[in-house]
Amino acid sequence: MGEAEDRPASLDVAIGGLGGEVTLADLFPPSWVDSHCDATSIDEFVAASGFEVTDQESFESIPDHEWNRHVESNSTFDDWESMLSAGVEHYVSERSEDADEAADAPDDEQSPTLSV
Repeated sequence: MGEAEDRPASLDVAIGGLGGEVTLADLFPPSWVDSHCDATSIDEFVAASGFEVTDQESFESIPDHEWNRHVESNSTFDDWESMLSAGVEHYVSERSEDADEAADAPDDEQSPTLSV
């Protein structure tokens, strides 16, 4: 696989109103992948597929039935749509918890502000 193994695959994924670029590593952190897949990271999961994924275009060129077969054989999910949905749900949940914690933190625990 070469180059694809050396860097994380970065895919633009539209996530509701969150927008922005979200990588596969953002959606599927190692702890999540380890508990749902036969891999310890999303990079390892993608590399094990045998497909060379270097960008969104190369990822989207994988035939759906072949990628779904890889997902079904190497994860707890029946297909990519189910895995992606679970990853997005986890990602949104984590971001929501982070935002709630930041809002609940006392002012003295937030990042210091410097006056000039």
